[in-house]
Amino acid sequence: MESYAQPKQEPADQSKKQQITPATASKAESEESDPTVFPMVTIEGKGPEDIIGYVAKRSITATKTDTPILEIPQSISVVTRNEMDMRSVQNFTEALRYVPGVTVDQFGFDGRGFEYLLMRGFNALTTANFRDGLSNAAQGLLFNSFITDTYGLERVDVLRGPSSVMFGRGDAGGIVNRVTKRPNANPVREIEFQYGNFDRKRIAADVGAVNKDGTIMFRLVTTALDSDTQVRYPNTGGERAHNERFYIAPSITWRPTNATSITLMGDILHNRSGSSPFYIAAPDGGFSNVLQSDPKFARYNTNQSSFSYQIEHHFNEVLTARQNFRYTQQTGRFQDLFSNGFNTVDQPTFADRGAYATNERLNQIVLDTHLQARLDTGPFNHTVLLGADWNQTNASLRYFGGYNNGFIPPGIDILNPVYGVPIPRPDALGINAKQRIDQLGFYIQDQIRYNENWILTLSGRYDRIISKDNDFLNDSTTNVKDSAFTGRVGLTYLYSNGIAPYFSYSQSFLPQAGFDSSNKPFDPTRGEQFEAGIKYQPVRGRSLYTVAFFDLTKTNVLSRDPTDETGFRFMQLGEVRSRGVELEARAELLRGLNMIGSFTYQDVENVKDTDFKGKMPVQVPTTMTSGWLDYSFGGLGIDWLRGFGLGGGVRYVGRVFNEETNISSTPAFTLFDATLRYERGPMLFSINASNIFDNRYIASTFFGRHYLGTERTVIGTLTFRF
Repeated sequence: MESYAQPKQEPADQSKKQQITPATASKAESEESDPTVFPMVTIEGKGPEDIIGYVAKRSITATKTDTPILEIPQSISVVTRNEMDMRSVQNFTEALRYVPGVTVDQFGFDGRGFEYLLMRGFNALTTANFRDGLSNAAQGLLFNSFITDTYGLERVDVLRGPSSVMFGRGDAGGIVNRVTKRPNANPVREIEFQYGNFDRKRIAADVGAVNKDGTIMFRLVTTALDSDTQVRYPNTGGERAHNERFYIAPSITWRPTNATSITLMGDILHNRSGSSPFYIAAPDGGFSNVLQSDPKFARYNTNQSSFSYQIEHHFNEVLTARQNFRYTQQTGRFQDLFSNGFNTVDQPTFADRGAYATNERLNQIVLDTHLQARLDTGPFNHTVLLGADWNQTNASLRYFGGYNNGFIPPGIDILNPVYGVPIPRPDALGINAKQRIDQLGFYIQDQIRYNENWILTLSGRYDRIISKDNDFLNDSTTNVKDSAFTGRVGLTYLYSNGIAPYFSYSQSFLPQAGFDSSNKPFDPTRGEQFEAGIKYQPVRGRSLYTVAFFDLTKTNVLSRDPTDETGFRFMQLGEVRSRGVELEARAELLRGLNMIGSFTYQDVENVKDTDFKGKMPVQVPTTMTSGWLDYSFGGLGIDWLRGFGLGGGVRYVGRVFNEETNISSTPAFTLFDATLRYERGPMLFSINASNIFDNRYIASTFFGRHYLGTERTVIGTLTFRF
């Protein structure tokens, strides 16, 4: 079960079993599964498990209280550990490939570690990054952003739509909450060996322990990766970009009493990548298969670490207090080349190039403290939450955009590219800046249940923002203060057969890190959304079906600046509206037969009076759909098939526009995935393939560059459990 502090595992009193009827099943499940109930209380009734296969029934992400997904008046999807293992998820965006409303890898294959995604049409590279219920959405002034290793995750919760009322920095498109593996009373012990194409080699281990009385629990998760990539430089004898990564995450939980839990967690992640994925567009706009960078020069290196604690104390059956804290820091050292047009007169196929390099630092401190109370007032049952959180980010950037000695990087001929020419790291300082953002927020929420069927969710929040920007080259300082009220109201009705229609209105407020091309800080963005939908979860069933209609607007939207030669700077546009519908099905259709299905239609349009009014933002598809089906043969009773499993999936992504003026577009594409598994005793062997038919496609075309989609990837994994 997802929880910020693991509940004590105690059996229910079987001598006082409560009869559960369809009308009361949801409430019984809530009382059985909710870790916030005072541990010494005997819970009557036996509800279903929190996660069955690919179906999660509860989430903390939307409300900060352990709530059945049926009762949450907003769209939420959960990617379980079972699903990630079955699909052999290797990086974070792969985990979200079958989630509606989320577009991943809009820049195609990217081995550098950046977690590119759009949520309901809005950029969510950093703004949607949450971890264990705390913001991890700090953003550097150019490249720095925090990276996730999926082997260290227990599940991923995707909450779509504005969510600032609970988290302060939740953006309009939604948040993605990464739930970290942590100690539990049933320790996991496994080691993995993995090999794949592009000479991919990875070893991973997940080991836990618990003392005799269960008061101290420990867990250690670690991985090490060494791999080439699909990024291959022509005319070099097949030289490919190389990636290396190391991750280690220890955690310990101490339970001094039945009512108190303290969990300490830390992690270290080192990432080394030369996978610059930028292909130069030919003079006629076609794909050239020539990379603008150089294997001897491109570097994207980060060192990241964090420490966090989670404290939970139950005063009695009514009142619970929690405090969650995390400090995360990252240092980055980046360098690459960029193309800036062709010499069309003398050498029409010869592209000029420039070089840049950055030294960056980023750190974030987040502290969240809240009280939860369960109260009854006549026919109304309340779950009240009152809290405050503090979020501080510090980012610094030293950007080198040229050479003090006048050196000019060599250009490249797309008909006969030459790589390996020595290129020094730039040393002409173009930007020397720091930015600090302090956010203090106070929030209150009441989940009101009436007559077992009606659930009204009311939430409100006040934020105060102080931003300080230092430009050391120009010896200038800018201080900005802002504040905002945000809210959410949602109404859900629970039918006895598991159908739950809902309606909600929610808002977002987000200070935006970074500067535009004129080194002016960005203004905060605001969003508001109306959403209506239906969720269906058969009583005691193993499935969840959802449909949601939404109308969402966001102000001060950031978009890539087409005048920036590097392609990494942003500009601030006006107001963008996103309307659409999302459908999702997650179910165990038969014993051992699991399925996922999703469909997304979104109409995203710039509605403000700018140069792009009436146009659709770049890289946003109108239509997406996907489906996954897998079957484990253990239930057939045939000995030689016992332990085997197989599965497959299909993903379709519609066309996207290449520029804000919507003149040209990149075609839609369809990809197929497959998996084969065999489990015997403590051993599990699996082979997973994505884009199994090796469809060579372009994910998008932007800034005179093509972004090549992910090629066929085949990975074999051998797991030993002990």
